[in-house]
Amino acid sequence: MSGIILCRSKYGGSAKYAEWLSEETGFKVIDTKNADINEVAKHDTVIIGGGVYASSISGIAFLKKNYAALAGKKVIVYCCGAAPYDEELVRGIRNKNLKEQLSGLPLFYFQGMWDLNAMNFGDRTMCRMYIKMLEKKDPATMKAWEKPFYEAKDKKCDWTDRKYLAPLLELI
Repeated sequence: MSGIILCRSKYGGSAKYAEWLSEETGFKVIDTKNADINEVAKHDTVIIGGGVYASSISGIAFLKKNYAALAGKKVIVYCCGAAPYDEELVRGIRNKNLKEQLSGLPLFYFQGMWDLNAMNFGDRTMCRMYIKMLEKKDPATMKAWEKPFYEAKDKKCDWTDRKYLAPLLELI
């Protein structure tokens, strides 16, 4: 079996999972923005991962554009975000990113990293606005995925954990 891991990571969490997957599988990791579909299509297993930004998976456009060329391949998608795993959150991510022919693909969600100060201006501004909105809510009424943003604020957090990879590795 041959495989490849495509990853698009802005701040490091998705890339960290890609490297761990590579260590476990021996599959090469390529940044999705540098991926060539002719090279990718040579593999039996294609893992595509990226960070979640406003419910969109970074790098998923490559899969949408090239899905026909991957017919008959085992295609697995993972994504990484600041929030802990939550069924409702993952359902929303799936519904936004894996529509139509992609709807049957396996999707794995892993908790990632948070560093407001390392974010680009746009992401930092959007996150600060979101935090200000959360500060007006009663913490007891917050959804599971809102709490890490509220609690982390300006702290640097790394919630990545190799154990999250177990179900994906089992599928391979």
